[in-house]
Amino acid sequence: MNRTRTRQPRTRRSVLPLLRTPLARWGFTVLALLALMSDQVWPFVVTAGLAAYGWRTPRRRRRTRR
Repeated sequence: MNRTRTRQPRTRRSVLPLLRTPLARWGFTVLALLALMSDQVWPFVVTAGLAAYGWRTPRRRRRTRR
């Protein structure tokens, strides 16, 4: 008789790894520049912070097989 596997509980994933993608990096950078050019202070501060986090955090590298 085969046993059925128990289901693993779902864990919440953080949104922060999504900020490391190239689309997020360039997208937030462009949005920050647009907010700066249109004299919008708070949108610039928020998008510049998100862009800086995306650029400063290294991408997750996959392990290479030997």
